[in-house]
Amino acid sequence: MTVRARASDMARADLTALVVSGTANSGRAVVETVAEAGGTAGFTYNESGEAADELLADLPGEGHEAWQCDVTDADRTRDVVDAAFDHLGEIDAVVYTVGVIAPSAVDETDPEDWAWHIDANVTGAFNVVNAAGPHLADQGGGAVVALSAAQGVLDNAELAAYDASKRGLEAFIQETARDLGDHGVRANVVAPGYIRDPDALSEEDRRDLVDQQTIDRITSPQDVADACLSLCSDDAAAITGAVVPVDGGLSL
Repeated sequence: MTVRARASDMARADLTALVVSGTANSGRAVVETVAEAGGTAGFTYNESGEAADELLADLPGEGHEAWQCDVTDADRTRDVVDAAFDHLGEIDAVVYTVGVIAPSAVDETDPEDWAWHIDANVTGAFNVVNAAGPHLADQGGGAVVALSAAQGVLDNAELAAYDASKRGLEAFIQETARDLGDHGVRANVVAPGYIRDPDALSEEDRRDLVDQQTIDRITSPQDVADACLSLCSDDAAAITGAVVPVDGGLSL
């Protein structure tokens, strides 16, 4: 059974998902997996309208849609989320894959760099959940999944702003799980390690990465998508507030 086939088993054929930042990497893998399983995918993009159009054209099935959205703009984010629920109907899963990263030691981080990380990695997630939460509650529930980073990544030096933003994201998603649980909303975090396309790595580069892990396997965008969709499925009906590492043992 292939990786994509396993993901298809986890993603119900009728799954409707809104993927925030869905044109590349793990977000794109979520969009493609939902569509290939027979579900309906809505997704956002920030600047690359051409990439969004190309992805829409390649997706099997009907009903998929894309919206331009700067998640740091609360009003625009609310308008897009409202439009997504209007277009897609009930949305089973909201998957937040936005993330920015730049090396920044504490004594070298300027306020602009700090704000950039916090705005994209935390405030953007708040804007999305703040807009989507009432819709999910009104329809009787749903799943929220956000991408953070594995402990083995966050423990690296010179990632002060990134580390703080991702830990803040995890705390916010856990608060979402507490606050919206009574409405049938589950909220979880997927924490990837070093994500790479295995086919794009030299053997030396591959070995440098897997030597830091307990499993001799590169984590791919599809691995992350599989974890996200598993948490969105009925199989995870009792899982909420979790931070799930998808890192090949990097954090052990």
